[in-house]
Amino acid sequence: MTLTSLFAWIADGFILLGSIVMTIGVVGVIRMPDIYTKLHAASKAVFLGVCSFLVAMIDTGDPAIIARAALIGLLLIYTTPVAAHEIARAAAREALMRGDARDPIAIGSVRNDRPRRFPFPY
Repeated sequence: MTLTSLFAWIADGFILLGSIVMTIGVVGVIRMPDIYTKLHAASKAVFLGVCSFLVAMIDTGDPAIIARAALIGLLLIYTTPVAAHEIARAAAREALMRGDARDPIAIGSVRNDRPRRFPFPY
């Protein structure tokens, strides 16, 4: 077994790992009860799955592809938490506007106990 074929097997393992992680994330989105846990399952699974695909791209040896993979990874590091935060924030706003008693953020939150000048807690 040569070093090149070993790297190909390792890359295949990362692709398989990414596929499994993303599949588990889809199952988590389907099975979780509320928006916050669904959001957690989706954001973590997408980030980890895509990052394992990007690590598998290193096997090509092409500097342009490796640079693109690194750029995509950096963009994911910055955009995934921001997107997840904004979706959770919108869900919390919607629950507060509806007065949804089942939402744990809408009940007993410190932000709900203080007087506000605006109709939203943020």
